[in-house]
Amino acid sequence: MQAKTTKEDLKSETTPISFDQSCFDKNWILQTNQSGGINHTICLICEQVANNALESHCSQHEDMKEALIVGEYCLQQYLKSNSNSCPIQSHENPIFLKNKAVQQHVGDLIV
Repeated sequence: MQAKTTKEDLKSETTPISFDQSCFDKNWILQTNQSGGINHTICLICEQVANNALESHCSQHEDMKEALIVGEYCLQQYLKSNSNSCPIQSHENPIFLKNKAVQQHVGDLIV
């Protein structure tokens, strides 16, 4: 006979997601989500689903048609390793702002 699972049991098994973690494995997410649902959430640096998505607001890229999304942790690591140079095109002092719509969409994915 199996024991009943309580809410407290589920809480103790849940691993909280920290915003200083790497992006999410897209193959893992695609196991429970449709591929079209993640296309605009892909981090340009690691090509996985962006964790705590940021969007480029550099004037050098304003003519690009698609949103330029990166994960916060990936961006921090990239900037440290590349003398604060933009990961999209090489220029100094890139501007990235939170993209709450993408953050919400990633939060709504079944993970």
